Amino acid sequence: MTTEDRGPASSFDQLIGTEWISDDPADARARVPLRDDLRQPYGLLHGGVVSTLVESLCSRATAIAVHPDGSIAMGQAIEVSLLRPVTTGGAEARARARHRGRTTWVWEVEVFGGDQRLCALAKMTLAVRTRPDQA
Repeated sequence: MTTEDRGPASSFDQLIGTEWISDDPADARARVPLRDDLRQPYGLLHGGVVSTLVESLCSRATAIAVHPDGSIAMGQAIEVSLLRPVTTGGAEARARARHRGRTTWVWEVEVFGGDQRLCALAKMTLAVRTRPDQA
C-alpha cells in the first residue's frame, strides 16, 4: 500500500506542502519544499516547520501502524535540536521507531536539508490509546 492509498494529509500538512515518502516505522520519511511563506525573516526555513514535519511524520506512521489494533496515536512530547539552517530545496525527515509499546511509541528523527546535510535531530513520543469507536 502506498502512502497515497492511506488517505489525504491533514489540512495543516496540505498547508505547508508535506510530501509523504514512506510510512514504514523502520524508515518513515516525509519532506517539505522550501517556499517563501515557510521562511523566517532571515530567509531560513522556519524551525516551526521542521518541528511540524517531525510531528506529522511520526504521528502519521504510528497512527497507520496501530489503527488495525483499534488504537489512535497522538503527540505527547517533541524535542528538536536545530543544527544548521535549511536555505535551499527543502527539508526531508527520516524517522525510525525506537520503541513500539502498547501505550507509547518513541521515534528518533534526522532532518536533512536540500543539500543532504544533517540540519536537525529530534525525538518524538506518541501516546497510543484505544479509538473512541472501539471503547
